[in-house]
Amino acid sequence: MGLRPGIDSALIRVAAIVGMAELGFATVIPLLPLYLKERLGASATLVGVVVATFAAVETVFKTTWGSLADRIGRRPVIVWGLFLSSAAPVLMTLLRSAWLFVPLRLIDGMGSAALWPAAAAVMADRTEETQRATAMGTLNMFFLSGLALGPSLGLFVSGFLGSYRWGFYLASALLFGAAALAAAAFPGGGGHAHAVRHQAPGVLASGILRSIRESPLLVAMLLVAFVQMIGVGLLAPILVIYAHEIVQLSDQLIGTLFLVMVLAVALASVPGGRLADRVGRPRTVVFGMALASAGMWLLPFAGRGNMPVLGAAALLLGGSYAISSPAWLALMSEAAPRGSTGMVMGASETAQGAGLVIGPLLGGALYDRVGPQAPFVASAVLLTAGTWLAFLVLGRNRPAPAA
Repeated sequence: MGLRPGIDSALIRVAAIVGMAELGFATVIPLLPLYLKERLGASATLVGVVVATFAAVETVFKTTWGSLADRIGRRPVIVWGLFLSSAAPVLMTLLRSAWLFVPLRLIDGMGSAALWPAAAAVMADRTEETQRATAMGTLNMFFLSGLALGPSLGLFVSGFLGSYRWGFYLASALLFGAAALAAAAFPGGGGHAHAVRHQAPGVLASGILRSIRESPLLVAMLLVAFVQMIGVGLLAPILVIYAHEIVQLSDQLIGTLFLVMVLAVALASVPGGRLADRVGRPRTVVFGMALASAGMWLLPFAGRGNMPVLGAAALLLGGSYAISSPAWLALMSEAAPRGSTGMVMGASETAQGAGLVIGPLLGGALYDRVGPQAPFVASAVLLTAGTWLAFLVLGRNRPAPAA
């Protein structure tokens, strides 16, 4: 399968399938804690274990699924991963013990992990280098749209029909539908540009890992992703609490701000990708990370009633993601060893996911033991360090595919 100029309709379909799947995943996000606590009597600690189990398993398996997608093709990995995940929401309505959600989330997380590395690899396979960040921006746009709309959709359906179960049924239907569409609509069977099926799995995996170890630039890029996501993850457990206690925003306003911001970033992702293709991906990544650092340094000053500072910080952080994420994904695909794009995209997601596992643990402790501003300051320090590291490794080096 050759490369295609620009972003063709087949890639739009792939991005739309990702958006539909993410809509299904995100529908469960607000329902699961409520269902566990109110219907099954779970403690907040157990709810945290269930949520963390999904995140940890998804993080670990992204690299594995990405490597498998390089060997057997993109479509089967995405299709079977989504079919696996589509069973989980229905099973949630049948379980009567909250503890059984832990092994269920193990399975759910494994299925979810298959989606992004293989889909990002498809976008890289079928676009020319000059259009790759635009393609990744398109993928981000659909992904973020699903993430933004899913929680509201789940709560609306469950509230309108009078039971959380209907939200779970809807999530299952969306995931099953995305799997069915992927089976029918993936371009060219969802294959990839460099066939590697003739290699034994062990030989292939060891060769890819050896290439990564021998590439200081690729290792440094993964380190940048890890550091940046620890900084972002610091805010995960405390951001809403901070908005309530310090900024004193209502639940409705928080929800509205989240929805508007994520949708705005989604719409800006394609122009952000085009900007990266025009001015250069390394420069765009470093600039985007610098914007995130500046926005995070502002947040500790966003106290009660200080909406201008909060708005400026949100603008900087949202703009950062919109322009840096497509460029980053394009750079990772360019740095991939030949025939291992899926594996490297998965490794990038694993590095970021590991940061998102560590960050929340540190963020909660800092909030309780040091003070409400401490997680924001720590996050700003880490984002600044990540920006400096990105400048050092990307400023004078452009990733090139390994032979």
